[in-house]
Amino acid sequence: MDDGFAWLEDDHRAIEAEFQSSLRDNEPSRLRELCEHLTRHAGTEETALYPALRRFVDGGDDLADRAQQEHATIATMVAELFQSTTPDRLVDQVSQLQEIVSAHVEFEESEVFPEMRSCGVDGDHLLRDLREADAREPSL
Repeated sequence: MDDGFAWLEDDHRAIEAEFQSSLRDNEPSRLRELCEHLTRHAGTEETALYPALRRFVDGGDDLADRAQQEHATIATMVAELFQSTTPDRLVDQVSQLQEIVSAHVEFEESEVFPEMRSCGVDGDHLLRDLREADAREPSL
């Protein structure tokens, strides 16, 4: 793993693979793993990535606000999966969640990460911060 940006991109690919498995297998345990991964990933970004985005990037507050708003939408959708979903709606709801997450990943990888790189954010330092934040995220 090269740096914090690569670490996040690898995690994004892992989440994408989990979506495929969840949709293919339609097993509650896979869905729970996916939702736990999404929750952990969001917490890690909010603890380590977004503070650096706010600190180093001109306009970073707006980018971080948008990303955190997207995380809130994703968290709401995850909660709805477990609170009110009926089996016949599950695939549709997971597909909708996948679309929202994919758009969020695209935003981060095409806008946030390049902005941070261009402002000289140290990817190695970011990696250390991400690993520390990930280690502090509670296991669900």
